Amino acid sequence: MRKMLAGCLCSLLFACAAVAGDGHDHGEEKAAAAPASPAASRLVMESTQFELVGTLEGDGLHLHLDDYASNAPVTDASVELELAGQRIKAEPEADGSYQAALAEPFPEGEYAVMATILAGETSDLLTGDLDVHAAEEMHAEPTATTSPNAGGFLLWLLGLAVVAMALVVFTLRRDRQQRKVQA
Repeated sequence: MRKMLAGCLCSLLFACAAVAGDGHDHGEEKAAAAPASPAASRLVMESTQFELVGTLEGDGLHLHLDDYASNAPVTDASVELELAGQRIKAEPEADGSYQAALAEPFPEGEYAVMATILAGETSDLLTGDLDVHAAEEMHAEPTATTSPNAGGFLLWLLGLAVVAMALVVFTLRRDRQQRKVQA
């Protein structure tokens, strides 16, 4: 009986210790944690010729234009945006990007954007959407996520309960056998 109890105890201890840790769970994938820094409102537009990526920063859109096939920056283009009824000409920056100054900040919402690109003899028309987030939403604290290993503590508690029950049963049986022997 003691060997069986010791075997159960060892099995239980090793089974509880074998719970996978963070990042080692090979079961169903968990959702990624919220990013540490807030994401700015972004604009992404593509065609067979160009790719235009923009970030809403303060009073303007900071734009990067590149050749779609080679991903090489296009620095000598004319970029004009139509956004929320405004026609905005983007000015080239020293680092090869473009800056489109906005007359006033956009309220929260989603806006259709159309970009006209003229680079040498190549021209293209790109369309996309700009999703403007609220300032509170951008700077919200990340929500607490439960660890995929949160059930590990419950397994330990369950294991301890099983061991306690086994000890009680073992003690009661031993006492009963000693009473029979004495009687």
